This record gives sequence, C-alpha cells and structure tokens, in this order.
Amino acid sequence: MPLLKNEKGIALITALMFTLMALGIILTTMYMLTQGTKISAANKSYKTALEASYGAADLLTKDILPTIFQNHTSASSIAAVALNFPTVNMTIPNSNCFAQKNQKSTAHWNDTGLCVADSKSAVPTLLPDMTFTLKARNDDAGFKVYAKITDTRCGGDPSLGQKCTNSDSGAIEGLDTGGGVASVAAPIAVERKPAYYRLEIQGERASNPRERSKLSVLYAY
Repeated sequence: MPLLKNEKGIALITALMFTLMALGIILTTMYMLTQGTKISAANKSYKTALEASYGAADLLTKDILPTIFQNHTSASSIAAVALNFPTVNMTIPNSNCFAQKNQKSTAHWNDTGLCVADSKSAVPTLLPDMTFTLKARNDDAGFKVYAKITDTRCGGDPSLGQKCTNSDSGAIEGLDTGGGVASVAAPIAVERKPAYYRLEIQGERASNPRERSKLSVLYAY
C-alpha cells in the first residue's frame, strides 16, 4: 500500500533553499562592494581632473590672458606668447582667430574670415584657442588642457559713450564702435567698461582622456 505522506528529501530541499538564499545574499553584498569601489575610484579620478581644470583656469585668467591683453595685439605677437610658458608646452593653434576673439565682439569675429563657425562651439576640444599640459604626481604624462573663448561682450553701453576695453591702451575695435559723447574740440573722457569673455576649459588625463572635467568661466578684464 503506497504512503500518502512522503517526507523523504525535505531536509535536502530545505538545505538547498537556504544555500541558495545565502548565495544570493553573498552575491548581492559582493556586487555592492564592487560598485562602491568603482564609484569611489571614479569620484577620485573626477576630482583629480577637476583640480586640473581649476588650476588651468587660474593659469589662464591670472597669467596667460593678462599677458596677452597688456602686451600683445597682433596674431604673430600672440603666437609668440606660447614661448613665455615653456614649462606647460603651451600652443596657440590659430592665433589669427584668437586675436579676433580678444579684440572684437562675437558678432564681428569672422568679419575678416579668420574664424569659422566651430570657433564659437562650447566644446573645448573642438578648435581650441590654446592647449597646454599640467604636471601630475605619479603620472609623467600629466593633464592635457583645452581652452577657448566662446563669447566676447562689452560691459559698456555704446549709446552712452562708454568704451569697452581689455587693456590700458584704449578701446577695443569692434567691441564699441560708437563715437561716444565727445566733441572734436574738447573730447570728453567717458567711463570705460571691461570686456567680458566666456571661457570653456577642459582638463583630461593625457594617458586616459576618459578622466576629464569641464568648466565654464566668465572672465572680465
């Protein structure tokens, strides 16, 4: 006569279920630990790239651009500025367009055909105005930096006779083309306003471009 209740193998099935549950918990814990390690490493890499971008912004706004604005106006003169920063291997690929960006408002950059449409792109690596390399600890390749001016505007109001300038020598051609409130016999000194520049900066590890950080900076001079 067959048994109606047969409990043979219950202990084995129960053990297998507990083993499966334990294995699931272990795998979930290992996955969380692995993902945490990846996120921590990615965050560390991003912070390093971010610091490189901040350092590039300081170098650009406190040293490079003031040097150009104070002493250099022609394209050939601007190109020679790179020689003043040999330790960072600075290059200015298109000094002709860069000169237009320094001296004229965005609408007049291409008046002479020296700048193309991509010169206004917010992507720093696309036709950058300059590139240089910053050193890094434990990495001889360092960080490659791309920087470009994507917009130039005058802080003054030409209708009020205010002249816009980024240097001590006078108004910039193109930024303020108005004659101002001045007479031929007795010129009236008008308030000068700074020129405003939007800078796009991207710092990336030279040996691994995936480690990168991008900054947008508003700079007035």
